[in-house]
Amino acid sequence: MNTEDPNSPPTAPEQKPTGELDDQGSISPVGGNPVAPLTGTPDRTHAALLFILICGTLLAADLWTKSAAFEFLDVSIFTTPSGFPAVTRSPIHELFPGCALEAALNLGAFNGWFAWAPWLLIGVSVLALPLCFFWATFRSSSYLFVIALASISSGAAGNLYDRWVIGGVRDFIRWSVKWGNTEYVWPNFNLADSHIVIGVAIVMVLEWRKPEISETTHP
Repeated sequence: MNTEDPNSPPTAPEQKPTGELDDQGSISPVGGNPVAPLTGTPDRTHAALLFILICGTLLAADLWTKSAAFEFLDVSIFTTPSGFPAVTRSPIHELFPGCALEAALNLGAFNGWFAWAPWLLIGVSVLALPLCFFWATFRSSSYLFVIALASISSGAAGNLYDRWVIGGVRDFIRWSVKWGNTEYVWPNFNLADSHIVIGVAIVMVLEWRKPEISETTHP
């Protein structure tokens, strides 16, 4: 016998959870299929393919721009009497105020750090590549997290190639700021450096947002 009051307002159906929070702050539906291209969680095969595609594309862009910039600036790399590689004097070709092309060869890391230990830098890069690939594919990572690690790996691989083949990293992007009569110049860099910085920034934001997303999803 139906005892429901026909005049009572209809009740909304109970909302059931449709997904769960992974360790990178991504919400995936039950079954593991991604909710959105950047915030969902890819399976291991898709993560590996995405990692290889992004890393390979960014690596090709880095190596091509280095060669193109050095050719455009008409500079060459030679070996000094002390046995270290160096680059011929480069002109400064302004692209727009504050940004120019200037060829330089960096024997170390940022701003020449660890120039006395090239094999240390090579070793760190060699270790970083498989670690990033493992982290991106063998852990529950969001698409954006995989892209960030692929970006970091492409930068590490691009500079690793230069250190191994040339003996130093080819830099060609010059940023500067004029304040009065003084010009402040940022150390020259390349696309590989930018890929590393952008990738690290994305990882930091994702890690910082994990507690916030977790509290919102699991009150």
